Amino acid sequence: KVTRAFSHGICFVPEVVAMWKKCAGSFLAVLAVCAAAGLVHQEIAPAFAEEDQSVYFEVAPDTPVVETGGVQRVIVRALVRPVCGKPVLRAPLAVALVLDKSGSMGSGGKLENAKRGVLEALKMLGQDDVAALVAYDGRSTVLVPPIRVGRDYGEEVFQRAVRYLQPGGSTALYSGLVTGAGQIRPFVGEGYIPRVVLLSDGIANVGPSSAAELGSLGRQLGREEMTITTIGLGLDYNEDLMTALAAESGGNAYFARRGEMLPEIFSRDMADAVTVTARKLRISLRCADGVRPLRVVGRPGTMDGGILETTIDNLYGTGEKYALFELELPQGDAGSSLDAAVVRLDYVDTGTGMSRRQEAPLRISFAKGRESVERNRDGNIVAQAAIARNAEIREEAVRLADQGKAGEAAKLLERRKEDLRQMAPSVGAAAPVLEGEAGIFDALSRSILSPGGLSVEERKKTVNDAYIQKNQQIPAIESGEVVSGDKK
Repeated sequence: KVTRAFSHGICFVPEVVAMWKKCAGSFLAVLAVCAAAGLVHQEIAPAFAEEDQSVYFEVAPDTPVVETGGVQRVIVRALVRPVCGKPVLRAPLAVALVLDKSGSMGSGGKLENAKRGVLEALKMLGQDDVAALVAYDGRSTVLVPPIRVGRDYGEEVFQRAVRYLQPGGSTALYSGLVTGAGQIRPFVGEGYIPRVVLLSDGIANVGPSSAAELGSLGRQLGREEMTITTIGLGLDYNEDLMTALAAESGGNAYFARRGEMLPEIFSRDMADAVTVTARKLRISLRCADGVRPLRVVGRPGTMDGGILETTIDNLYGTGEKYALFELELPQGDAGSSLDAAVVRLDYVDTGTGMSRRQEAPLRISFAKGRESVERNRDGNIVAQAAIARNAEIREEAVRLADQGKAGEAAKLLERRKEDLRQMAPSVGAAAPVLEGEAGIFDALSRSILSPGGLSVEERKKTVNDAYIQKNQQIPAIESGEVVSGDKK
């Protein structure tokens, strides 16, 4: 569980790993200690947090010193996190909670736990926030239109609404999402941060139901600056559809194997929502002459000439996020240095609504021989790049297995397992993370080759793990278990 939590997380600090081993604290506690520890990186990269900025911005390569004598590749990390110690200003939220109340929600205490989840979410909101409640079966119904919540405002209204909610009917997921979004649309552009939390335990069977159709809706809502969080409950929902919905707007995606996890998941998502520090973060890397841009690692991105660009939709006060870029460097002479790129961050400060910009240079030094290269290597960034690549391999393995190419999928996972085990000794405190990932890939490979192939639960977990790793999402924790982590 230590390994899985950190593989989904953001930093690898030895003091935190030691603390985790001594006590079963929550993942939020670990992140707090990460922040207190200063996320100890080698002092090789410029870090910027001007007085009027709400985001700390740091740019660093995995190998700040490269060997002479040939073309070399580096991974560049552009890290963002909220400025520590700065008073938190945030815009009010407009939240639509959209619940599946179809017939299947009547089993296993699903609907009752969903009701608890709604009430837990409301506890996280402030008195300037507004919330709406929508339920759907074969059609969607507005149970509570947008009202102010927080500090007991509106609590009784929601309690009455959920008290009489009963399961029954089909699953008009598309209609539920459209209705939920419609409830908070009037608040878009009025200083509110809009967010929809969508719960489903089954396959959409009324109205538009394909991943492409729901993904298109997600893109439309994303363009309206709505964030869509999806919660897939049990083993019958469509994980591809729910993940696509979240991905199109930069929302969180959760896999809840049991209904008992719902209160924690609703609370976990609202913990992010109430700490949104920045939105619409755009990170672009402009290469110097002679430097070749290769790709954005682990996130969707674009390449235009010598510029690589990617986006991060939301930065929360609960953690940090980063973008990774791969570059190819020209040959250099020993003792020389190269200003290889300039990295720019543009974002919207949610407290003020103002657009902000920061820039940081990327400098690389050249040395003869491997000793200086290895001594200056940043194991943290190496491990983060490996985790981003692992997410891509998870997705590729699932795709191959779906196509009936179990042998190819297993070989892909086996090769990655060996790569991770060879890499682990070189990344310092992050070694247990890569070793744990190697073990997971070994188990996945064996599952894919088993007579029954990848189980429904394993597929859902693998898809969700890949998304969490790519989105650098903090997993919810319930009863000491990482919701999207290892099997028991």
